[in-house]
Amino acid sequence: VGGAIAVKATRKVTIQTNAICEMCQHTIEKALFALDGVKRAELDLITKKVKVKYDEKVTDIATIRQAIAAVGYDADDVPARPKARAALDDCCKGDGKVCKKPE
Repeated sequence: VGGAIAVKATRKVTIQTNAICEMCQHTIEKALFALDGVKRAELDLITKKVKVKYDEKVTDIATIRQAIAAVGYDADDVPARPKARAALDDCCKGDGKVCKKPE
C-alpha cells in the first residue's frame, strides 16, 4: 500500500580515547552531544573508551572521531589536534598533575 518502511538508522560505535579524568570525560561528552545526530555518549574512564549511539542519517563515525580530536584527544587512529591538545589542562595531558572537577 504505498507506505514507506521505516529503516532503523541508529548505530553504536566504541572509540578508544586517551582521556584521563572527569574533566576529559566532560569535554569529550560535551563535544559529542554538540553533534547533530548523537543520541548518547558515555565515556568509561577505566577503559578510556567512549560508547556513542548516533543516527547514521545525520552523522558518521569519521565526524564523531574528528569531534573528539578537535577538543584535544585521540580517537582510535585519529590523533588529537595539536593546538587543542596544547590548550587542555595539564592534568588532561597526562603529566601527573592532579585534575580539577569539571565545572
